[in-house]
Amino acid sequence: MAQQPNIDLRTSGSQWPVSRTGPERPWTPNRPGELTGTGMPWGGAFGMPGPDAGYALKLVAPRELVLAEHEHRADANAAVAAVAAARSSLVGRGPTKGDIDAAIVILGYDTESEFGPIRAAAIGGSAHHPNRIRGVIAGIPADVYDATADELRERAASGESLIEI
Repeated sequence: MAQQPNIDLRTSGSQWPVSRTGPERPWTPNRPGELTGTGMPWGGAFGMPGPDAGYALKLVAPRELVLAEHEHRADANAAVAAVAAARSSLVGRGPTKGDIDAAIVILGYDTESEFGPIRAAAIGGSAHHPNRIRGVIAGIPADVYDATADELRERAASGESLIEI
């Protein structure tokens, strides 16, 4: 088909618009609440942030826990998951089965003991009020977080207290 006489195919210049903006300015964190240091704040009121801490709740759900009288399973799950997440965050990874095993031993959910009622009072309601468990996590010494579940069982069997509530 030949060119229609009313259409001019000879155009002058580019058909695409040209951007007239200047170069981008470098970004700097200057708004309130932005992190300006070298890393994520850690410890104290900031807690122990780590990747995928919620996965601990999935890992602890099928596990058998020895509960004290008037202790709820949801509170126990939340406490074990929080301790496991705190333990795993110290090495910068998400929680694993080994972290859950260690948290169960640290909190005394592996055997029935006289610590059960004290633990129940300390973590009661932590499933709905997560701030209750922060004090429990703060009462765990650093060397307890570093130990394996078997080492913690031996220490608990020798009469050592793994947590201060």
